[in-house]
Amino acid sequence: MAISAKVSSAELTAQVTNRFVDNIFEIRLINAPGTSYTPGVTIDSSLLGQEVVYGTGGYVRQTFKFVSADVAGYSDDGIGLARKAAVFTHNGSATPTVFSHAVMCRGDGNVLTLNPVSSAPPSGVNGTYTNVPTITTGTGKGLTVNLVVTNSGASTSDWAVAANNFGYDYTVGDTINITAATLNQVGATVAGVNNLVFSVATATSGGGQIVAVAQTTSTINLGGGNQAVLYFDLKQFGYYSV
Repeated sequence: MAISAKVSSAELTAQVTNRFVDNIFEIRLINAPGTSYTPGVTIDSSLLGQEVVYGTGGYVRQTFKFVSADVAGYSDDGIGLARKAAVFTHNGSATPTVFSHAVMCRGDGNVLTLNPVSSAPPSGVNGTYTNVPTITTGTGKGLTVNLVVTNSGASTSDWAVAANNFGYDYTVGDTINITAATLNQVGATVAGVNNLVFSVATATSGGGQIVAVAQTTSTINLGGGNQAVLYFDLKQFGYYSV
């Protein structure tokens, strides 16, 4: 005879918190028409190996992080998480971003913290500049930062950076640059002549495991500078029979 049981709300909250809170997740677009994903059967690497090539139509993985405030109260035998969105924006080129699946994975090589600025322009414009793009000599992609300039950027300590979009495939010690042209473009310098240079202090590692897969009803061709916005609603249930 089956016995129905419920996991307590406290236990469920602890499980969800442990699995998701303070963890970074990546959303990858996969082009594998006709391929179904079955957890425990499909080999994750075979599906992930068909990811859209970085830069195709401006494609780059999107990332987000869950925090404690994202954990909802107990209802309907489960604990839910706040909705998260991933926005993919086509760059307006003639090449579309083509995909058939959106895959949520545990993050790998996502930048958590950055070391202090080691080299900076001789002066800057006081202010806060958000979502500033960066370049690196390593393999990392997609890191953007929030930049704060104080005291007119008189010394390197007057330039502060923090990760905005965590990016992926970075390793600790990677050198990161915000180019002089970018600094000038966002208004952080009047006429940038030097790059802003810093490095990765901490980053996630050992990720890449699939958490969820959403397969589209038909292949998506994202082009013309349009956007694809994908929403993720996750809930863990605690009702079962034994």
